[in-house]
Amino acid sequence: MFFEGIWVIVIGTIASVLVTAGWIPQIIRGYKTKSLSDVSYYLMILISTGSVLWIFYGIEIQDQIIIMVNIAILIFNLTLFGMKVKYSKK
Repeated sequence: MFFEGIWVIVIGTIASVLVTAGWIPQIIRGYKTKSLSDVSYYLMILISTGSVLWIFYGIEIQDQIIIMVNIAILIFNLTLFGMKVKYSKK
């Protein structure tokens, strides 16, 4: 194995934080501009579906990092989806 022990947890945690934090600028931008016209519904549906599957996988292998990160990504993605629906009605 390339990485073992604590390094696997450290690398997994750092990767998880970076991937999850990537949603925050889009949420802030959407809130400020009140527009998410450049964000695809298909993207949000695919990411939500993938996150749900990752959550099930994380539960199956009992990996808390996978579970928590994908719950956070799902929440952020659903937040964007709600914003897109709300701002599209205007």
